[in-house]
Amino acid sequence: MNIELENILLRVSQSEYIDDGDLDRAARLILDCVIEGLGVNRTGIWLLGEDNESIVCKLLIDVHNNTEVEDIVLTRADFPTYFKALDEERAIRISNALTDPVTAEFIDSYLKPLGIGSMLDTPIRHRGKMIGIICTEGNEQDRDWTDDEATFSGALSDLYGRAISSAQRAELEQALREANAELEGKVIERTQELNQTLDELKNTQAHLIETEKMAALGGLVSGVAHEVNTPLGVAITSLSHIKEEVDRLRKDYEQGNLDENSFTNFLSEFDSAHMIARSNMDRAAKLVSDFKKTAVGQSSSVVEKVVLKESIDALLTSLNPMYKNRNVQIFTTIPDELSLVTYSGAIDQVITNLVSNSCTHGFKGNDRDYEIYISAKQSGNGIILDYRDNGMGMDEEVARRVFEPFYTTNRANGGSGLGMSITFNLITQKLGGEIRLEPSSQNGVHFQIKLPLEHAA
Repeated sequence: MNIELENILLRVSQSEYIDDGDLDRAARLILDCVIEGLGVNRTGIWLLGEDNESIVCKLLIDVHNNTEVEDIVLTRADFPTYFKALDEERAIRISNALTDPVTAEFIDSYLKPLGIGSMLDTPIRHRGKMIGIICTEGNEQDRDWTDDEATFSGALSDLYGRAISSAQRAELEQALREANAELEGKVIERTQELNQTLDELKNTQAHLIETEKMAALGGLVSGVAHEVNTPLGVAITSLSHIKEEVDRLRKDYEQGNLDENSFTNFLSEFDSAHMIARSNMDRAAKLVSDFKKTAVGQSSSVVEKVVLKESIDALLTSLNPMYKNRNVQIFTTIPDELSLVTYSGAIDQVITNLVSNSCTHGFKGNDRDYEIYISAKQSGNGIILDYRDNGMGMDEEVARRVFEPFYTTNRANGGSGLGMSITFNLITQKLGGEIRLEPSSQNGVHFQIKLPLEHAA
């Protein structure tokens, strides 16, 4: 290739227009350089339809007539010979457009009226697929397009493919920014609601602690101590996961490894993390509202039919970020048909507290695999729900005081000693059941919970 064409290509390749995501500016730059390098008056960018049955003019510049054209549509049905040539996905060199069979279909409607005598088409490829052409039209007939000219036009076509990737990247980054802004807005909104509710809880707590400590703990502090922190922690973890996936996607793109499969996987991960974050923020707000109503002696939720297996499986899915980094596996043995009429939110809170306590107190270190077993069966007019883990277990002192408010072995790390007290209150007061710590001959803890099949609302 001669030095003049090489210099033009270098200038285009180094231009910020190619990589800044503005596809219109990139198209104009490329077409201007085609006109300059090949010494022609007309050239345009044409993009194929998804079904390859049509081709649409993205931009056509005519220097001689000082005009620009867009949105011309050619169809395979009207120009079958020309489309057959395009199907070869190679450069098309037409020295005499008025006699060549490939362009014979355009003679009366296009070539003669515009005085076009020769044509050079080079394919535009994106991710290995031909998506269009740069079509250069010469006024003179019998122009023999040289290898250098075809290579020059082909290189500019490739640069347009690069510009398309840049535009898609810019759109993706904008979509990610908007999604992150939406998530941040929801976090701020939920946080404001929680702060307002917590202020109300604190004001009420001051009076209730003086009269009835257990009622105050069960009705107020639970939302602050555990139930609010747990879904917020899950939501924050999900947002961090989204950030990691964005960084990975950006790295793949910068290294040229971004393909359709990677992008599809990213969208799937993004949707999943967004759903988890949103559902847990909603659950946190509901829990605080629930405890607020309990504090003033009101009903905290609706008594409804709960299919226990479905409810617990769904909860464990949302709690996955809490326990997955500790090599914890949770096994459930619950009959599919087992159901009860009760407060589903309170059952979720109880299971969440138990799993959280296992992870915080029972599972220390990552030197072995930890396991949690949750089973349930019907017994007379109630159900028996067993919760076990294979963690460190409890010594006699801890076991004796496990349901005592403010008793904790983890105060140095911020433990409040309220988790099991709240669990006890939820089961005995709200759910109308019983809970006891069963002696265990092996490591770990074993809680047995009895609940009525139908709550006396």
